Amino acid sequence: MKDKNHGVVVAPGAGFCPGVKKAIDCVLHLEAAGKKPIYTIGPLIHNKQVTDMLAEKGITSIDELSQAKDKNGVLVIRAHGITPEFQAEVQSQGMEVVDSTCPLVKKVHNVIDEYAKQGYYTVIVGDGGHAEVIGLLGYTRGKGYVIANAEEAKNLPHFDKVNIVSQTTQKEETFFKAAEAVKAKADICQINNTICQPTKQRQKETLELAKNADLVIVVGGRHSANTARLAKLCGELCPKVIHVESEDEIRREDVLSPSNIFITAGASTPNWVIDNVASRVKNYRKEASSFSGTLGRIWDFIVKSSIFTALAAACLTYVCMKLSGARNDLKLYLLSAFFIFTLTFANKTPQDIPSKIKKRFLAPIVLGGLTAFAVSFNYGTGVWLPTLVFLILGAAAYPFRNRISFLSRLPGTKDIVTALGWCFVCVYVPAASQGLLMSKSAWLAFSYGLLLVFIRSVILSIGAENKDMMLGKESFYKAFGINATKTAIGLIIAALTAVLIQLLIMGWKSGIVFMLLLGQIYTIVIAVYFYSRKTPRTTASETFIDGQFFVLALLTYLAVRF
Repeated sequence: MKDKNHGVVVAPGAGFCPGVKKAIDCVLHLEAAGKKPIYTIGPLIHNKQVTDMLAEKGITSIDELSQAKDKNGVLVIRAHGITPEFQAEVQSQGMEVVDSTCPLVKKVHNVIDEYAKQGYYTVIVGDGGHAEVIGLLGYTRGKGYVIANAEEAKNLPHFDKVNIVSQTTQKEETFFKAAEAVKAKADICQINNTICQPTKQRQKETLELAKNADLVIVVGGRHSANTARLAKLCGELCPKVIHVESEDEIRREDVLSPSNIFITAGASTPNWVIDNVASRVKNYRKEASSFSGTLGRIWDFIVKSSIFTALAAACLTYVCMKLSGARNDLKLYLLSAFFIFTLTFANKTPQDIPSKIKKRFLAPIVLGGLTAFAVSFNYGTGVWLPTLVFLILGAAAYPFRNRISFLSRLPGTKDIVTALGWCFVCVYVPAASQGLLMSKSAWLAFSYGLLLVFIRSVILSIGAENKDMMLGKESFYKAFGINATKTAIGLIIAALTAVLIQLLIMGWKSGIVFMLLLGQIYTIVIAVYFYSRKTPRTTASETFIDGQFFVLALLTYLAVRF
């Protein structure tokens, strides 16, 4: 019997390395601040999916400085770094310059520069044409050599004193063999292992896991040197290796027969691409056990297509209606479900949308929006007019999100607006339709729903961040950091709990309040679980997070029924 992963293991350290993450965060923050256009000197990373998404935000790659036509734009030095001479040329353009060189690459610059000042020659073990190596050579003061391996060391001259460094993504075994070969040709030799720790960790995982696999799938850009090097390393350990850029390159016949499949990725490959590849492989293998595989694919579709979130909104509507004293009305549940479905689907992060849905992306938005509006028309102008306005504004935020930058400059707007949108349809609409808008109960329900949905949105953002999705400061978590987020969510949960306890003491709707107090345990568990920052946003995590509204609805029903 196969395990729940169907014989598929994903490298724990796969995903963006810290240097790549820093560079992407840098350009996203610039874009959110309205700094446009943004030019990166060379591709920010060698991953087409990511560079295409950045281009949609007005962040484009240039090969020559003359291509930066708009002098009011920003020049960004990518993670690979550049030579000191080129740095001076960049600074002379009169444009704003942001240096996003990886700190670990900067460290190598400093090591080379320190020894070059003392008259040392420098030998770099790496790929001669790679952007990082070209940058490193610039710090050698004209006394630098590049070799790819120990064999090429034979062509080097004799050195009186030499400093040996490595390209940060080099294979460690290759570096040490080359260093020993160079050492034999020098009077004084200083060996500095400058391979970065994320690369070492990735190589260690590969050595441990690839040798036990029947098939290794390496995910990453065709032009990524570290991805190609990783694929070569895997080829020495496993009989079959496949290098793919996306899940669309996975062939069913390649992944059905191997007993154990190991999936790893280059440092410039985002987690969501890796997840998509892993999901495609697992789905193909699940089909062998047809019933469970079919159920898994159906549930994956329900969650990723926002249907599950829509049903969760209907559940929250039920809870808030009971808190505010509103009467049951099936149409109100339908309205909230279609309203939230439309806006959630329309504003989902592009890389989080299943590929099959992308082809028909507008149809669900239009149908969902029209249905929500049609239902709202039953409740008069005070309901259908704001519903129409919010639907149009919310859905339009998707195609025009990169042109309307003022909202993204305000920290946390995404999570705040999401909470307000849910409360509009889950609390305002039922209260307005039944004349309860000014009641204290309605305001209590509004406050409760607002804080609960805000917590949900922030926690989902943490999961999206851990999946290497493109998030800016419109996300509360990205704007304020993990510590401030922990504090804010902790205070909100404490405040909600305290209010519910006070209401229970006062005897106000004690049955419902007691059950909601029990439901707080679920919310606390979610917050604690995701504070680890290691849990990516997946179908399982979204089920877990939005499942709280189903639990709260069930608890409320039990309180009302019994």
